Amino acid sequence: MSRQLKMGTIDQEEFARLRRSLPAVTKQGVMDTYRISQHSWYKLRDGKPVKQIVIDRMRERYAAMR
Repeated sequence: MSRQLKMGTIDQEEFARLRRSLPAVTKQGVMDTYRISQHSWYKLRDGKPVKQIVIDRMRERYAAMR
């Protein structure tokens, strides 16, 4: 029996706020800043779901930068 992971999205306002704190929208820039893959970043940008743990990690990193 497989476990289904919780998925989530963020709204465009939150994405814009996170984007403003990103030094560069590159594979390395996204990984260094938020510890998420560029693929996950693009999915969030496009309003597609990613694993909730990815969103949580990104929000934690953003909060730590404040």
